[in-house]
Amino acid sequence: MRSISMFGLSVTKIIFDDDVEDFFARQQVNNLLGNVNLPEGVEPEVQPPYGPTGEIFRYTVQGKGETSTDLLTIQNWVIDRQLRSVPGVADVVAFGGAEKTYEIKVDPAMMLRYDITPLEVFNAVSKSNINVGGDVIEKNGQAYVVRGIGLLDKTRDIENIIVDNINGTPVLVKNLATVIESHVPRVGQVGLDADNDVVEGIVVMRKGENPREVLSKVKAKIDELNDNILPTGIKMVPFYDRDKLMDFCTETITHNLIEGILLVTLIVFIFMFDWRTTVIVSIIIPLSLLFAFICLRMKGMSANLLSMGAIDFGIIIDGAVVMVEGLFVVMAHKAHEVGMQRYNKMAKLSMIRQTGSSLAKAIFFAKVIIITSLIPIFAFEKVEGKMFSPLAWTLSFALLGALLFTLTLVPVLASILLNKDVRERNNPVVNFFNRIVTSAFRFTMRHKKLSLSLAFGFMGIVLFSFKFLGSEFLPTLNEGALWVTAELPMSYSLTETRKMAETFRKELGQYDEVSRVLSQIGRSNDGTDPNGFYFTQFQVDLKPKKEWKRKISQDKLIEEMNERLNQYPGIVLNFSQPIIDNVAEAVAGFKASFGVKIFGNDLESIDKVADSVYNVMKTVEGVKDLGVIRNLGQPEISIVLSEQKMAMYGVTIADANAVIETAIGGKSASYFYQGDRKFPIRIRYPEEFRNSEYAMSKLRVPTLHGATVPLKEIATISTVTGPAFIYRDKNTRFIAIKFSIRERDMGSTIADAQERVKQQVKLSKGMSIEWSGEFENQVRAQKKLSQVVPIVLVAIFILLFITFGNAADAGLVLINVPFAMIGGILALHITGTIFSISAGIGFIALFGICIQNGVILISVFKQNIQHKMPLLDSIREGVNSRIRPVVMTALMAAIGLLPAAISMGIGSETQKPLAIVVIGGLISSTILTLLIFPLIVEIVYRRSHKRKQKKQVAITT
Repeated sequence: MRSISMFGLSVTKIIFDDDVEDFFARQQVNNLLGNVNLPEGVEPEVQPPYGPTGEIFRYTVQGKGETSTDLLTIQNWVIDRQLRSVPGVADVVAFGGAEKTYEIKVDPAMMLRYDITPLEVFNAVSKSNINVGGDVIEKNGQAYVVRGIGLLDKTRDIENIIVDNINGTPVLVKNLATVIESHVPRVGQVGLDADNDVVEGIVVMRKGENPREVLSKVKAKIDELNDNILPTGIKMVPFYDRDKLMDFCTETITHNLIEGILLVTLIVFIFMFDWRTTVIVSIIIPLSLLFAFICLRMKGMSANLLSMGAIDFGIIIDGAVVMVEGLFVVMAHKAHEVGMQRYNKMAKLSMIRQTGSSLAKAIFFAKVIIITSLIPIFAFEKVEGKMFSPLAWTLSFALLGALLFTLTLVPVLASILLNKDVRERNNPVVNFFNRIVTSAFRFTMRHKKLSLSLAFGFMGIVLFSFKFLGSEFLPTLNEGALWVTAELPMSYSLTETRKMAETFRKELGQYDEVSRVLSQIGRSNDGTDPNGFYFTQFQVDLKPKKEWKRKISQDKLIEEMNERLNQYPGIVLNFSQPIIDNVAEAVAGFKASFGVKIFGNDLESIDKVADSVYNVMKTVEGVKDLGVIRNLGQPEISIVLSEQKMAMYGVTIADANAVIETAIGGKSASYFYQGDRKFPIRIRYPEEFRNSEYAMSKLRVPTLHGATVPLKEIATISTVTGPAFIYRDKNTRFIAIKFSIRERDMGSTIADAQERVKQQVKLSKGMSIEWSGEFENQVRAQKKLSQVVPIVLVAIFILLFITFGNAADAGLVLINVPFAMIGGILALHITGTIFSISAGIGFIALFGICIQNGVILISVFKQNIQHKMPLLDSIREGVNSRIRPVVMTALMAAIGLLPAAISMGIGSETQKPLAIVVIGGLISSTILTLLIFPLIVEIVYRRSHKRKQKKQVAITT
């Protein structure tokens, strides 16, 4: 549970476990809110259920010649209601604009003349705006409803309200004040490009909804509003549309999938050299995808970037390839043996059944092992769970579908398409790989000790080099927009911040890569984004990368922007992206990707410690956008009431505070109704009578004796500095140091910073430090992997034991895991990719993929041994016979992911490390499985054979 408290607003966020239903959570919160003792006039409001990625659409309300007050009125009373009626919309947040109100500006001189206080005006207005019901009367056989109409209808009605009666002469509001149409004090302001004052609306999607479907309905409603409902000349103009990001990502996914499917199909055709076998294998791809989509639909999930981003069709259909290749080889040999004419006439179902049955066991367990290897992904929680569980579900469903079709449909298609004219043609590609692998295998067999020493020595070096890769939680997804925050000195007013925001919009808009810049000062109108006037956020819309005239990266563009904006002193900047910023805030509790929380009860003490941590962090390489999110620093005019003086004059605290609240801040006495709209009627002093300590000191406060006394006689008025915000987490106050990391990996940067802070910063008793943000996610994910991966390896070992019936073969197959790991690590080194959870998922996927080849080889070795072949000949023949399926399945899986590995489109960032690891791992695993793995098998089998012979001799003797 976290909370942020500021002047006039407190926001509490309660984070439930992922498996808690929203309805139950809201019910618990609402039930417990009834037991909370809140100050008078405070009414808590529970927000609709939405997540950090819920902001799916932003728009501005524009109208030529219209004021922001008029536009905000239309937003609040027309647009808001219409958009909330759209299914899937959780909330519509208004930002910027001046909220309309009717203000009674009381004249202190006239108040003093009539001896009337602001409190009396407030009471008079609040009692003069009401309708009543007088029951029902019967008249001439008809029922009449009696209503007393007292609602204020016009501004003149407000002016004619009676406040007092002096000697029979009524004192009206117009005698004491001027009634004008005004606006409530602003809490924020929005600017767009050259326009300093616009009204922005943010559409927030309900948690668990499909953004594509919700956006479609929202846009249809906006078209209806623009065409038929809004006044002439007023339009809703989109600014941010999540559909654009999804379209870019969909384009990237579609491009990768189509290329992957075509490349996989091409590999099958090149190796099999037969169009019929290619058709049989290729048809499994759409069928397995269809099966996965049906299962996803039944589970209530949709296919998206996260679920389809790194699907490898080579992995999905490799079982079908093994089955078809096995059937094709057997049938081709049979045709060669009996002659093609006789083969075309003979029945083949028994041959297909026998061969398919012998291959089915290995294929079945290989697929089950791959699915089992995905268990760690299912075990992920929170952010990483939401990111990668869709991929795991989709891949598991596709593998299951492929397995079902491989064991059922493939033999049927083979019996139909391979019924005649089956022959193995001379294949130069297969011959090339056969020649290369055979000669290399002969070399390793002749130099076993050298080959094994070099292989295991190289493996040790590569595995040791893993520590030098660096680490991060996830690669940053390019959203096509930047989210820049600028923190000015905390004492900045709205007027001064507005000037700075306008300057920054101009500076950012000068870049050719930028299309539009929108700025948000302060907080939203409903208070859901609590910030002060000093806090400004900029959404910088970037043009599509293909339209950039300069060949620079986004990181380089950020560096240029940072350098330009840093010419303005005293401003703390932070560069992020819209969705990532919201997710980071949800994780850390404040607006930053990374942060250090210092917990303690005394605000001044933790403020000093924060300065010390800040000074240490400045020296850490890779730390950027460093700043302290302070609690203290808000200038205040403090009015301290003296109970002794109040008792002397006969003034109550309630009356004194009521005058302060009404005269200075303004207080709503009632509402002014215009049709279905209502606007506050506020009572307030003119600005010149409340804009300084001296003016405030002359406010008149009523006494119990009917007289009035100046505020300065009963209170001390002074200027002090107090807390602007109070942040709490885990029921303890904290201050945060926020930062970003660029030009260095996250893992080493955080480790370096933690070590320096631990050595140089001393904490008092009752204080503690916590590192938060993406680092929390990485630590949690790595901890989960360390717990689950060993269990999965044990589960895979058990499956292998069931497959082979002995522990020796199961252990031998697991040797392929480090064979694959060294390729994945080398691929990360070569491409300069930092190890992330995405790369970790790639290693997890390799566990199942690389084991499949080991299963295939050992199955062939054992089959040859059972046919009374000598051990060396069994292994040599087994390797030679399995070169094509092993190389083909590896190439299919690697090339199937090649488009994802080299893709540069939006949305490719999260899938690229996974693809790089799998491709590198498959290359090393294939080479070592064919050249080194048989040597290990030969040594183990030979020793096992010798032990059996010794036992037999011992038994005989």
